[in-house]
Amino acid sequence: MYITWYGQSSFKIESKNISVLLDPYSAKNVGLRGPNLKSDIIIFSKKEKRKKIFDEGIFLIDGPGEYETKNVFVYGFSVEEDKTIYLIEIEQVKIGYLGEINKLLKLEMIEKLDDIDLLIIPVGNRKLFLSAKNSMKIIKEIEPAIIIPSCYQLPDLKIRLDPLKSFLQEVGIKKIVPVNKLRLKKSDITEQKMSIVVLNKK
Repeated sequence: MYITWYGQSSFKIESKNISVLLDPYSAKNVGLRGPNLKSDIIIFSKKEKRKKIFDEGIFLIDGPGEYETKNVFVYGFSVEEDKTIYLIEIEQVKIGYLGEINKLLKLEMIEKLDDIDLLIIPVGNRKLFLSAKNSMKIIKEIEPAIIIPSCYQLPDLKIRLDPLKSFLQEVGIKKIVPVNKLRLKKSDITEQKMSIVVLNKK
């Protein structure tokens, strides 16, 4: 599978036969280009005013519950009044997606994400999103093999966030080379060493 980032909490996960779009409005809401809405599955982590009538055949997920379509399994868990976090299983890879939360997770939520391979987590603001310090607390509790940070300062953002380097310093990394896409297979994942992947915004 491939994972692409459009800024903020907006991502696309593409496998051989299916594509999953996460929070498509997130990037556009803060002045970034964002993705088009062509996808098999679209997942919203918070309640959104729908700006478009989606094409027939798109599988929409916008809240807690258990979902399954085309061999993709999605489990949504309510964490705040209008926010949902997700466990997404695709091609045997388990992805924890925290959207745009700004509070630490309760123990019961940590336990639901205990067995994930990859964690997508906001890191850039203590009021709007998780701070670097609080994101690290969650990472240490869940211990995923791979971490993708999101929701940090980028050019052209309408809001001001903390830079990525604040999170990297918290992790203990001085420098990291971003990639355009993350290519990932279950066989690539090792639990022996946790890795940080920084994606270039598409």
